[in-house]
Amino acid sequence: MENEKVKNIIRDTRRDIKYVILADRKLDRQEKLNQVRMFNALESHNVRQKRGTVIELIFKED
Repeated sequence: MENEKVKNIIRDTRRDIKYVILADRKLDRQEKLNQVRMFNALESHNVRQKRGTVIELIFKED
């Protein structure tokens, strides 16, 4: 049986964006924030998310 992923959700209430981070375990707040920061740092082509966007990320431990 496959290992089910846990959905860790964090919201940016200022921009109304929901980040869903799939991981093997429940993440604490700091880990979720780090994943969102890493995602936003990779968005170097000046694409801004619109209000109400849901972004799914996959958490991989280093």
